[in-house]
Amino acid sequence: MLRTNFTKRALHDARVASVVAKARPAYAAGFRAAVATVTPLLVDRWFGTGGGAWMSLAGLNGALIDRGGPYRTRAITMTVLALASATVALIGAAVSGHFLLAVPVAFAVAFACGMVRVWPDIGAGFGVTVLVTFAISLAIPSGSVAAALMRPVYILIGGLWALLIAIVVWPLRPYRPVRLSVAACYREIVAYLADVVAKSELGQPHDTWEFKEHLVATRMAIEAARSSLAVSRRGRSGETGRGERLLMLHELADQLYAHLIALMDVVDVLPTGAPDAPEQRTFLDTLRAIANTVRAIAEEIESEDDDRRVPVEWSGAALRSSGDPRYEPVAALLDRMADYAVAASATVATLNSGGQSTEDEELISVGELRAPRLRLFSLRAVARADSVVLQHALRIAIVTSTAVLVTGLLHLDHGYWVTLTAVVILQPYSGATTQKALQRVFGTILGGVVAAGLSALFHNFAAVLILIAIFTALCVALLPLNYGAYAVFGAPAFVLLAESSIGDWHLAGIRITNTLIGGALALAGSRLLWPSEEWKRLPEHAAAALRASREFLRLAIRVATSDTELPAGVLRDARRDIALAASNAEESFQRLLGEYSGPAERLEPIMAFLTYTRRFAASTAALALTANAGGRTPPASLAAFAGSADQILDDLAEAVTNGRPPAPFPAVGTVAMPNESVSPAVRTRVNRLARQLRMLHDSIERWN
Repeated sequence: MLRTNFTKRALHDARVASVVAKARPAYAAGFRAAVATVTPLLVDRWFGTGGGAWMSLAGLNGALIDRGGPYRTRAITMTVLALASATVALIGAAVSGHFLLAVPVAFAVAFACGMVRVWPDIGAGFGVTVLVTFAISLAIPSGSVAAALMRPVYILIGGLWALLIAIVVWPLRPYRPVRLSVAACYREIVAYLADVVAKSELGQPHDTWEFKEHLVATRMAIEAARSSLAVSRRGRSGETGRGERLLMLHELADQLYAHLIALMDVVDVLPTGAPDAPEQRTFLDTLRAIANTVRAIAEEIESEDDDRRVPVEWSGAALRSSGDPRYEPVAALLDRMADYAVAASATVATLNSGGQSTEDEELISVGELRAPRLRLFSLRAVARADSVVLQHALRIAIVTSTAVLVTGLLHLDHGYWVTLTAVVILQPYSGATTQKALQRVFGTILGGVVAAGLSALFHNFAAVLILIAIFTALCVALLPLNYGAYAVFGAPAFVLLAESSIGDWHLAGIRITNTLIGGALALAGSRLLWPSEEWKRLPEHAAAALRASREFLRLAIRVATSDTELPAGVLRDARRDIALAASNAEESFQRLLGEYSGPAERLEPIMAFLTYTRRFAASTAALALTANAGGRTPPASLAAFAGSADQILDDLAEAVTNGRPPAPFPAVGTVAMPNESVSPAVRTRVNRLARQLRMLHDSIERWN
């Protein structure tokens, strides 16, 4: 039985490791990486700097870490990477050759790099890149103090060169296809609205069947965007700020579409008046205004230029002022659509700049608040015994220091390849580590054979340089498709890069041997150090995040309705609990990406859930701060919302744990929202929370 299970598991890992993602090769990124890598070698050849390999390594690392986005964010990220790499290169050079000192220093550096995973956008790749630089610097003796001091200088030059290419010479737009897919959702809604208005002006009654083509086209656009979002995420170690905003805009388009269908259904049962009847004219004017707003949002999503806040100047107020009670359901739905449109406008306004999205800014100013901004991810939140990030940081520190110890004791030639392999392969979850080990080991063996053959044929510097450029471009371009392809072409690139600087043409075989040793260490670390089948625990982490959200909301409402002004610090423990739960859920989802081989669009509901879990936590904290600063909020005004939200979150936690659909979401108007007795800021915050609850509910409903 055990042998059968082992065989099935091995075949599953091999099958998943060989899966090619449904994504386009990143040829432009590959060519740019080749330029960033090869140019420093040419400069070193012409000027004899002696630091070509270090500049080339920094250029390649900078190209790999850059995944597009706002220029300012990318510049900061690449600059910090260059500074961190230069620092660890100096540390590695200082302890190189001092075996007893190198092992504990390697442990400390690896642990710090592992903890960088708490950086949601790029922490995982950032930490591994810095640790790789340290391992290389540790393994290669500097020869003199001057040479050791020049290493960080060369790395800074190479990092700045990569930054110059990425920001000035050749900026990429990796999210362009996703932007167009999301904008298409809004444009299909506009086409639907335009047809409804045109036929209504002719006095034709609304018949859902007449608009079937629009309904199908909009739904297909939404599903296509969902797949595009999931595919773009699968090539990344974590969600980026721009990717998260595009995901939110997709979810908001889905909600606008659903509410538009509900609106048309409600209107369909109302008495049909003449096109020039006051209520009918007001309704059609509102539909035109909605179409203009949605069209403008689509244009802003597609635009790569300066951001613009799209005004939302419509709601259900005009219809409500007619006094006809039959139009009250229509007005309520229009109000809800206006809320979603405002949220989309606020989100798209920060899509290019990368600034902090307010999602839907309050209708009144709350600038007088001086409370500190509450952050969801922090080192305090993950520095707990059950934190996945902390466990992996310890795991990678132990494996890295063990690799340094083994290479030192065995006096392995080019032993840093053992460390590099272990560092790159090791993942927070055993299954993902096994699959990545298969990809890297077999890819490296195949690439090593290629490198050995090429090393025997080409000794000329120009030929070697061309081969390095080709293999670098291919390994980066094919990385979104399969990590094994990256290893196949990356192996000869690194081997030839090392050979170009030291003239040793027998490195391919050594690399294969050391790769096998490093892979074995990584697998041992994943199996022996905090092993877990995380793919089964994603619902558990999701439920924990929902229950933490429920407790956080309970406490926030208590703070908001307290007779005495309570300090914001009373929220600290609850905020840490939800931060830890959300962080663990993110890590669990990352492992799922490494195992998953089904349709990409099925990942989107989980991505939406993770996004709105963070958003709900931030909005909950904002509710407490706003109400606390604006005076006491009557408990009765929030009682209905608090009770309903508590039940919804509890049901969602049970639903995701048991794999069942959640109970139906309360219909519009069935839950009393805050009335005029509370401040407009509190009403806005509660409306935001209600909308985010709906997003959470819909994501879990699609998930299950």
